[in-house]
Amino acid sequence: MELLPYAIAIPVLALVIDLAFGEPPNRFHPVVWIGRVIGYLDHRTRRGIKAREKASGVLMVLLPALLFIISFSFILSLTRELLGAAVWAVASAMVFKTMFAIRSLETHTAPVVKDIQRGDLESARKKVSMVVSRDVNRLDRPHVISCAAETVSENLVDSVLSPMFYFGLAGIPGAIMLRVTNTADGMVGYLSERHRNVGWFAARLDDAMHYLVARLSLPFIVLSLALLGKDWRNGWRSALRDRRQTSSPNKGWPMATIAGGLGVRFEKEGYYAMGTGSVPDDPTVILDTIKVMKVTAALFFLLVLLPLFTLLGIHVQLSVENWLLGLIG
Repeated sequence: MELLPYAIAIPVLALVIDLAFGEPPNRFHPVVWIGRVIGYLDHRTRRGIKAREKASGVLMVLLPALLFIISFSFILSLTRELLGAAVWAVASAMVFKTMFAIRSLETHTAPVVKDIQRGDLESARKKVSMVVSRDVNRLDRPHVISCAAETVSENLVDSVLSPMFYFGLAGIPGAIMLRVTNTADGMVGYLSERHRNVGWFAARLDDAMHYLVARLSLPFIVLSLALLGKDWRNGWRSALRDRRQTSSPNKGWPMATIAGGLGVRFEKEGYYAMGTGSVPDDPTVILDTIKVMKVTAALFFLLVLLPLFTLLGIHVQLSVENWLLGLIG
């Protein structure tokens, strides 16, 4: 109980750090470290036997997860033991901040608005090419705008709500597990023939971990739309109608809801078209999407993360830390 005030300060401080400073440099970013470990394991995996590739794919997720959960939990346990609860809370907040990204979504997409407004479509294309995998060289103005808004909508679950949910469930270990899985899926999850067998586990586990949160996002996005004076009813209808258009079982939920709520159509030609109206020609749709993302994140933080972490997550985190301390006496 004496740690509870410090524990509650962890997610609050993490949110403040994210909004104020954004992402740390790559050399200090745990997700970059996670990616390097996954890349190393991928490079060392021998191809040619399907069963061996699939088994290697399981280890490609579980080994980095164990490595980083144990490492960070051990460091945090020593910090609490040697430097006290206040320093431990700050250190925990700094680790948790790197597991989600609110400001980064804005930083990577908001500048597209200025490019579009001054007629520099080529610069706008270059910026969206940094956050999407599709070929942007032939995208017209509306589809560049749609592309940027889709990025914010799609990543609302992957990069914001899911890390908050799993931190609420299991503290730092839960957030790390989610981020390792998501990173592995992005790197090896069915991206090519080389990863078809190796990436199966990461892809399936990533879908499973986001499954509940994607659906849970719907009422929070709808409430955000209502608070912002948008058409929340149409957002709800669009989600129920268009959510299955993406190849992912999860990404369509936030994308369709936001598109419908803003009265526009998000479109990736040849793949999906969700929402109502036309593909947006007004770049301020990107800013509206960012507002919806931020309000949804705030509501989820207050109504899900904080109570869940207080009731469950902090106890899981402390149990893991105390267990590791016990191993060294």
